[in-house]
Amino acid sequence: MNIKDIIKEKALELFNTKGVMNVTLREVAKELNKSYGNITYHYRTKNCLITALYNDMMIETKAIVISFINSNLFYEILDAPKKTFKISMKYLFFYVDYIEIKRNFRTVFTNFEENNNSRKMFYKSILEQLQDQGIIRAELNKKDLDYLMELSGAIRTFFFLNLSLEKFLDKNLENQYVEYVNRLLIPYLTSNGLEQYNNYKAC
Repeated sequence: MNIKDIIKEKALELFNTKGVMNVTLREVAKELNKSYGNITYHYRTKNCLITALYNDMMIETKAIVISFINSNLFYEILDAPKKTFKISMKYLFFYVDYIEIKRNFRTVFTNFEENNNSRKMFYKSILEQLQDQGIIRAELNKKDLDYLMELSGAIRTFFFLNLSLEKFLDKNLENQYVEYVNRLLIPYLTSNGLEQYNNYKAC
């Protein structure tokens, strides 16, 4: 592992445990037994370091999108939270410290919003295909689907914001998250969609 990756790994650990606003580059340097100048040589500012971590998270997230296959899009949608859960837990501070990042790291937040909008567009296109397949109710218009995507993003963030310390040790946390996210779809499913949803849960 090169020095840049070592710095990112330690910073990620500290951001997740202490909160992004409670960690300085000097603390990262101290934890690694490195000089402050050594850290700033690779990451000039805290913003640069957070941006690097965000880019890593996006690479991992986009790999999930690329893995989507067209044979059963509905199962892919239902399975996606399992894959994104691990990434969200790895980069937890982006969710827990969302407001702080918005206030103090504008370039990171701008990238966050741009990628979030791209994610919504992608998943919205999937929902439209599921309407064509008779899984999502056909009477839902584009505004309804936009609202559904906004709600989906909000509940994912809220799930992590609302976690107590003891919950992080719950071995069933991933399953709880998947259930929490996927239940949002139930009111929007056709009878065929609901049947497939129940079949997926039974697998």
